[in-house]
Amino acid sequence: MASSSNTPSTREDEDQDEEFECFDDFTLASSWERFISEIEAVCRQWLADGPKNLLEKGAVHLGISKNLYKVKSELKYVMKSYCMEYYFETNKGKVADWNSTLHDLQLSFGVKEFLVIAPQSASGVILDAPEASKLLSAVAIALSNCSSLWPAFVPVHDPSRKAYIGIQNMGTVFTRRFEADRIGSQVPVKLMHLEGLYELFISKFAFSTLDLSMHLFKVQFSMKLTYRTIPYDDDDEVEAADTETTESGGNPGGDTHNKMQWDDDCPWSEWYSAEDPVKGFELTAIWSEKTIESSLDMAELENVSVHEAENWLIFPNLSPNL
Repeated sequence: MASSSNTPSTREDEDQDEEFECFDDFTLASSWERFISEIEAVCRQWLADGPKNLLEKGAVHLGISKNLYKVKSELKYVMKSYCMEYYFETNKGKVADWNSTLHDLQLSFGVKEFLVIAPQSASGVILDAPEASKLLSAVAIALSNCSSLWPAFVPVHDPSRKAYIGIQNMGTVFTRRFEADRIGSQVPVKLMHLEGLYELFISKFAFSTLDLSMHLFKVQFSMKLTYRTIPYDDDDEVEAADTETTESGGNPGGDTHNKMQWDDDCPWSEWYSAEDPVKGFELTAIWSEKTIESSLDMAELENVSVHEAENWLIFPNLSPNL
């Protein structure tokens, strides 16, 4: 009678067969699946390298910031070419204080490291909404397969708007979505006030069926207000003085430069008049880590005195001819 027991060699052969059966057959994969696989492979390599090795491999330093670097990789999907960039900082800790050296996405969302994927085209943005969503989904799937928590962004709309949509895996069943836009003209009156901005913000994450007026949402935010002095131009002042003299019946050739010039007390003032290098000043007042619970709180904050700001930054507006 034949024995039904398995010998050790037979079990080992079965284990090897099972091991070889677990593989990905990309000959049958769609172009969409291959695109996701390519993104995943690049992200895994960047994750494995880490910032230190990426710097040694030639990561590009961005002049806008002392600590911000990027690496990039080119990808193709169907007939289009895309460029995926990974931005990272070399300093440890949270994102630096709100200042002009931050990348637009750092300024908008406070992210420290992030991915940006964009088409290699003249505009560098995606105007087609379905294409933007599909591209962002591909990156999100690839990052999820890598167990990476990097936020990813896609530039959309007109380049001048510096608009982005983004997504981030939170390591749970939840995901975080980003949306940034910049409106330079025809801004709705409601969005010119903090109360309107607050209501727009909570409408993005609250259920659409909720009556927002009946619920309170605690929102943490930072605020930066910039004050500019009126631009000063010597030519405009001289022209205005000449017009005033002519209308009053005075001598147009008379002395219209009674006003003290910026370099009157300089050694060269007797034989040379130089252009004032400073055209004005900007005062930036920053409020950080504010928490509000209603649009009424925002309305009150809009009228708060600038003297209550936590930080002040003052910058000179220098002449473009320097």
